[in-house]
Amino acid sequence: MNTNQITLANPRRTRLADRADVARLTAVPSPRTDLVTRLATVPGLVRPGIAHWDMKTRLPLQPLSNENAYGDPRLLHDLAEPGATFAHQLDVDVIVGAETGGIPLATAVALAGDLPFAFVRKPGYVGHEDHEPRVRGASVTGRRVLLVDDAVSSGTALEAFADELQSEGAILVGVFTLVDMRDVATSVAPIAKTLPIESIATYLDVLTAATDHGILDPATHRLAVDALVNHWPDKDPRWTLLPQAA
Repeated sequence: MNTNQITLANPRRTRLADRADVARLTAVPSPRTDLVTRLATVPGLVRPGIAHWDMKTRLPLQPLSNENAYGDPRLLHDLAEPGATFAHQLDVDVIVGAETGGIPLATAVALAGDLPFAFVRKPGYVGHEDHEPRVRGASVTGRRVLLVDDAVSSGTALEAFADELQSEGAILVGVFTLVDMRDVATSVAPIAKTLPIESIATYLDVLTAATDHGILDPATHRLAVDALVNHWPDKDPRWTLLPQAA
């Protein structure tokens, strides 16, 4: 395949010829554009440089530091408002934050929507009590809940949190997240294909906005998107180009 062509890792595998195509397919509806820009330009949220996820998967960029967006109270409030709107559309009873990155955002969503708040522990959490509840805060038993997290990717973490909520009798009706990373996932769990998911931006949206505002060099952006959506193997010679582009 020509190195200027990119194939999105999604069920329909769309071929991209140049950056104009990337911009077209990652375009954000105008009412959300300003919010995406504010998120993408949070200091330290997007960082160039090759990294590894869980000491295994090679990445062309540092993992997003989504928690940096929580440092600005006005931005956190504004990021939460679409979540509150989504919650009311789904007739949600309780907002549930996923430990740990989803808890601050979920708290803001609950406040913006005037809804009860709870948080769900990470699967496998061992507390100080013999039978410590998996969910703390408002009761979720028999109630419609919106799970809030900072990101969703393959959906494996979502499946695990859904199991924890189900064990407490909750009815999970949707997910709200800052960044939807399914556009670069190698595979997506069934729950992440069928459950309603609302996000501020996709991962490619964030990278495009960061590039447009000078945080990423255009050459770094082009190479990073190629590596992410085509899942370069570790031996791909183009990895050596990333430090030069950065």
